Amino acid sequence: MASTQAVTSTALACTFWVDRTNSDPHIRVYYQSSNFAVHEVKWDKGAWKSGSSPVFNLNSRAPLAAIAYPGDGQTTPGPNPEIHIYFVDNTSSPPKIKDWKKSENSEVWSYVGEVPAYNLTAVSNLGAAEYSDPYIRVYYQDTDGYIRESKWNSWDKKWVVSTGGSDSNISQNPARLGTPIGADVENGHYYPRVTVAWQDANSNIAAASVNSDTSTLFTFPKTYPASPSGSLTVAMWNQNKVHIYYDGDNDGIQKLEYNGSAWSGPVNSFTGDITDPNAD
Repeated sequence: MASTQAVTSTALACTFWVDRTNSDPHIRVYYQSSNFAVHEVKWDKGAWKSGSSPVFNLNSRAPLAAIAYPGDGQTTPGPNPEIHIYFVDNTSSPPKIKDWKKSENSEVWSYVGEVPAYNLTAVSNLGAAEYSDPYIRVYYQDTDGYIRESKWNSWDKKWVVSTGGSDSNISQNPARLGTPIGADVENGHYYPRVTVAWQDANSNIAAASVNSDTSTLFTFPKTYPASPSGSLTVAMWNQNKVHIYYDGDNDGIQKLEYNGSAWSGPVNSFTGDITDPNAD
């Protein structure tokens, strides 16, 4: 999977789906190259496509999030679906979340517009999720440290933004400013249930189950320290199987596992030097 070299400390975004036509699995990974352009790497039916393709240009590093959109009235994407990439534009004041997309069965990317957010902090990272209606949810951090949600649905195609306070407040407590944010939905994308994870104010892992836009914080059996400069991601199969992967405070990649009633871990998912591409 030789690709254009990434800029140091690039953000990553990934979207996965099983298409409705042949039930084939697909992955798309997005990163920034050395000139800050956003690139796409493709995995289809078990194989990575050689190289990467630029999709649009940016002028600086930016957090990224991506979703595959199944199409209005659909639950499952096709083999080459509409895809949205969200990023934080810090060249504007105040900062803004912006949306680029490619249409279904097309490889042409275009700018869609802004995703409204409540008091978006300039150091916010992003998470995003899509589930059946279709609905789109984008997760971000406000200037007080709270993780919040902006909501979109396919029947009126308008974003609903938090009004502050408890409205669309996912974390319920302030998180560390600049925390990474991970989000994922169940594999089938049928249910309005999203797992969102972040670092709390003390750089420990925190997470919530967001069901129909109502956030319930997970209770962990102990604290899980994370690297303040690290990232995290969520993999959700269903409400009884969730994994959180994150950079531990020892800079190894750790995994937490949820079985529907309790969390376990951490497990060392990667024990080598994460800066060494040849490490195991």
